[in-house]
Amino acid sequence: MRIAVTGTPGVGKHTIANILADKLNARLIDINELAFKKNAIIGRDYAYIVDLDKMKRLVKDELDDNCIIVGHLAPYVLDAEDLDYCIVLRRSPYELERVYIERGYEQKKMKDNLSSEILGVIAYDSITNFGKDKIIEVDNKDPIKTINEILYCIKNKKSKVGIDWLEVIRDDINRFFDL
Repeated sequence: MRIAVTGTPGVGKHTIANILADKLNARLIDINELAFKKNAIIGRDYAYIVDLDKMKRLVKDELDDNCIIVGHLAPYVLDAEDLDYCIVLRRSPYELERVYIERGYEQKKMKDNLSSEILGVIAYDSITNFGKDKIIEVDNKDPIKTINEILYCIKNKKSKVGIDWLEVIRDDINRFFDL
């Protein structure tokens, strides 16, 4: 089985991917690690800039029949036929804001990532690229519950989409967007 684990930075992708790889006895492919190892970094502003065309080739070369591919770039370097499922991890913008502050993110990086999560950019791009039937979208509040939810969906061949943070932050929208 080939499963991608993606989401906005800070949602817990690596934690979930490591647990999932262990439970499914699958090899873990870290897109970010591969980008550095294979010299696919082409620049840097407040974040690293990756050569997506090169990464597509590199990731495809790494795929096997039992792997977990982890990284926020998964929807941009994989195709629908590469995967059985794409796990899109989500996290409350309030929780993510705390994570970014703890990580020492500069304001622009924090705002960009928070707005991306609120608007569901990676979820939308994953659904568009892989198809709704391959998506399992999960609010990652607790790793054990998240893993159980993912394994349940896989076992029962169910997709799951529909997290909406705009409703959650409706009365606090100016906190996250420069309006």
